[in-house]
Amino acid sequence: MIINDTIIINKLNKELERLENFGEIVGSAIVNRNGLLISSRLPREIDGRKLASMAAIMYASIETATSSFKTNELKNVTVDYQDYKLTVVTINDDVIIVSLFDINANLGLVFIEIEECIKNIKEIIKM
Repeated sequence: MIINDTIIINKLNKELERLENFGEIVGSAIVNRNGLLISSRLPREIDGRKLASMAAIMYASIETATSSFKTNELKNVTVDYQDYKLTVVTINDDVIIVSLFDINANLGLVFIEIEECIKNIKEIIKM
């Protein structure tokens, strides 16, 4: 899926901004499952295109690794770093959302915010 409509991109950026305003989320990006960056609100020191590509590869690798499970529908992948957590969550078959948040953040509250964001993104891209 390639999204190149300026109005849609602006709406997606506003949704990522709302997610960022939650407080514990440092930044997020909407990424095509092929690793192409669709929309991003990541800190300047993070190369959004590289993160998008690596997140898509990581997500696909975990999908492959868990494909033998009876219920092989992967919902999210979360990785802990020293100061942050990175999570990759499915939006639909073509798009994922990548979010970076504080290591001490309340994971339940973060996922509630991400799920709300995903619901809004699906409405924006009509999926």
